[in-house]
Amino acid sequence: MKVAIIGNMNNNGFSIMRYFRDLGVDAHLFYFSNDSSWPMEHFSPEKDTWEFEKWKQYIHKLNIENCYLAITGNPIKFILPPSKKNIKRIFSNYSIIVGSGIAPALFERIGLSLDIYYPYAIGVESVNDPEFLMQIRRSNFLRKFVLNYVRQKQIDGIKKAQHCLNSEMSLTKQTFREIGKDFIPLDIPMVYTGERNLAVSKLPSRILSLADKINKCDYKVFSHARLLWKREQQFSADEWDKTNKHSDWIIIGFSEFVKCHPEIRPLLVLTEYGADIVASKQLCKKLKIEKFVLWIPLMSRREIMYLLSICDIGIGEFMITPGVKWGGVGWEVLSSGKPLIQSFNFTEDNFFKIFGHKPPPILDAKSSSEITSHLVEMYINKDKRIQIGRRSREWFNEFNGIGLAEKWLALLSHEDELNF
Repeated sequence: MKVAIIGNMNNNGFSIMRYFRDLGVDAHLFYFSNDSSWPMEHFSPEKDTWEFEKWKQYIHKLNIENCYLAITGNPIKFILPPSKKNIKRIFSNYSIIVGSGIAPALFERIGLSLDIYYPYAIGVESVNDPEFLMQIRRSNFLRKFVLNYVRQKQIDGIKKAQHCLNSEMSLTKQTFREIGKDFIPLDIPMVYTGERNLAVSKLPSRILSLADKINKCDYKVFSHARLLWKREQQFSADEWDKTNKHSDWIIIGFSEFVKCHPEIRPLLVLTEYGADIVASKQLCKKLKIEKFVLWIPLMSRREIMYLLSICDIGIGEFMITPGVKWGGVGWEVLSSGKPLIQSFNFTEDNFFKIFGHKPPPILDAKSSSEITSHLVEMYINKDKRIQIGRRSREWFNEFNGIGLAEKWLALLSHEDELNF
């Protein structure tokens, strides 16, 4: 089996490739040309490993963008789309094709189909994800025609994929139902945990400097989620409900924790990432917690995972639509063995019914006050905090990681006896 993995949003493709190779499969990553350019530099493969030399021979950059240009070119500037012949040549030696992003439309355009398609965007990228629909709505006639054409090509390509995998049970599930395509409720093995431990002495000096600041505090809370909580006018109320991450709850909840425990020196680590960085800093100032907040620049996963490892708690996102699952931030916290505060939009029974196994020990929060309650409890009860962190890592190792990659490969090997 020789596998091509197309697309690397959030380094998903790179993680899948590494797990597949650990399992003895000749897997190669083909990432789109804009997967690692601004504003996605932190998603380049080099930023997700301290062992890049080990993997680089299996990584290939496509001269194709993950957007409508891959399908239509630029009619306004008279730029043709990528050559069908060249695309077919690139993938001619691969027996299995796994893809995300614009890959379904790309393969529909060249008359081929994917063996596995997995969406990374809520609502499915280039179909019903709110940002794509907003693009269509705000475009002129010609651009609107082009985007709708690409949307249809994406739908056609998805429908022809042998397997579609998805674990997002709100808008993404609704989209698959709308286009008439079944999917298997499987997650993405998006955080690779097979790397050997890095000697602290080899870490960059800027990371060691941040670590020194963090380690001086009594109770360390880490959140590297995208800051998104102020509604922009271009979003309708319904679109905003599906997009709002309620990042302000983190700041408000932490400020209330500070009031509850004035005797200690807590720290909230936030990342300068997202549309509402300025608004979030203003909120910290308004709540008078600036001295308890450490702002870090947008970082690579390999750096984030180290800083997370020296903190006590990880905080994710708070999208509260029923069926919305946690994303990359949640997976990173769970895999690191830290308690995760995050909105959990299922009942335990419903989660088990859909996915066939128990949920992780997420500390569910759907308001700033619930975040405060969890922060207080995890501070007071250190043993429980450590236990939940250990259970989180154990859950990740059992239901994600290499075990999940094995399930993906079982599908590709046509092992029909697996009960999905």
